[in-house]
Amino acid sequence: MTDLQSPLRYLPHMQSPELLRMGLSPMPTEAWTEPDEDALLFHRHKLQQRQRLGDRVWRALPESVPAQMETAQLLAAHLQHDYPALYTRQGPLLQCAGGAVEVPLESSSEPLWNSSLWVADDLTLMEQRGDEYILTAASLCSPSHWLLEEKFGRSMSAIHELIPGFDAALGPKVERFFSHLRVAHPVVRHNWSLQAGNALCARAGDEIPGAAEALYYRSERQSLRRLPQTGAIVFTIRVYLHPLTALEAVPGAIPQLLAAIDACPPALYEYKGFARLERALAALRGGSAG
Repeated sequence: MTDLQSPLRYLPHMQSPELLRMGLSPMPTEAWTEPDEDALLFHRHKLQQRQRLGDRVWRALPESVPAQMETAQLLAAHLQHDYPALYTRQGPLLQCAGGAVEVPLESSSEPLWNSSLWVADDLTLMEQRGDEYILTAASLCSPSHWLLEEKFGRSMSAIHELIPGFDAALGPKVERFFSHLRVAHPVVRHNWSLQAGNALCARAGDEIPGAAEALYYRSERQSLRRLPQTGAIVFTIRVYLHPLTALEAVPGAIPQLLAAIDACPPALYEYKGFARLERALAALRGGSAG
């Protein structure tokens, strides 16, 4: 993966070092996505991952098609209205990234996948089934700690069951939030992690020799928005990935990052993969101390 070009925009560990927190903030609808110079890279990345991994990056239940179509219509309107320099309609096509690529505006069979090719964000849909919200459709090409094939069709609690401490700290809050999210009040949240190498989609067997020495700071901008017609919730995930050296220019960024890692409970420390990065972290500590 070529290094992304987006500037260092978010450092969520400096505002909220805790890894298990909701951290929701109101989001204006015009800020639903953040198109930038990396849009074309993500477009190519998604096509490559679909060819490589198939239904491990794209799945949808048949009954999710109405919510998929509503998402696509809402997203197309947002992009053309709020980012007219980057998105224009040419007949049945949407010109994206300032005309660098053209994608159909409509897809009868895979509306959510098709619309995910317009933006850098991964797109997922949660729909209510009884008392729970279920993952019914997902274009997920840049995942962090979970696999779509293991989570698809499952409830929010089941999706997060392997995260140490989630049930006690966030489980009830998340369920309550989903049931009360209003169409007029979309929200955004941020989280962070570290990873070895700059792969946006790294699965077992993809390890690159020597990559463990190159640490990258991964932040995710996640938005949640309820659709007005179907009532489904669209969950978007935009990944920002930067070499850890980029944080050195920000006063306090590296020391606060190390402090947040040190404060991480042991089980969560293991889950987030920090244990696998200890040699690189030791080198970082040495450089920070110097």
